[in-house]
Amino acid sequence: MSLFRPLISILLVFISVLVVSCGDGSQAKAPTYSATQLTQIQATNKNVSALTDRLPELAAYIEERDWNNVKSFIHGPLGEIRTRMSGLSRELLPGTKEQALKISKEIFTHLNKIDEAAGSQDYKIAIRNYGEVLKDLAGFQKLIPAA
Repeated sequence: MSLFRPLISILLVFISVLVVSCGDGSQAKAPTYSATQLTQIQATNKNVSALTDRLPELAAYIEERDWNNVKSFIHGPLGEIRTRMSGLSRELLPGTKEQALKISKEIFTHLNKIDEAAGSQDYKIAIRNYGEVLKDLAGFQKLIPAA
């Protein structure tokens, strides 16, 4: 019996080494976008870009201290930006999705601060948050896969 146990142990080690070495060697592939997903992402990104391309208008209103138009612009043309960015974020891969959602929330926060600054006619807060919006949008666009 004392000789039988070491032989069983050696035999089990040999079998486990054999099973591991005979594996097919395939590795898990990182998730990627299909062509259909890329097309959908690009289409949604165009909708977001259509809104963000109008941001210089907001800057002009802030520079002119035209607070009524600042508020109107944020609630009007830019009113959909968070919804569109969140929708686009949900189409991204899991790791990127969380980052994109976080950035879209930050952009919305900055736009709210610009709106509050327009209410109090505070140019410094408005222009600082406008700069943050631009910076966050650049970060958001880096997360969008190329076609």
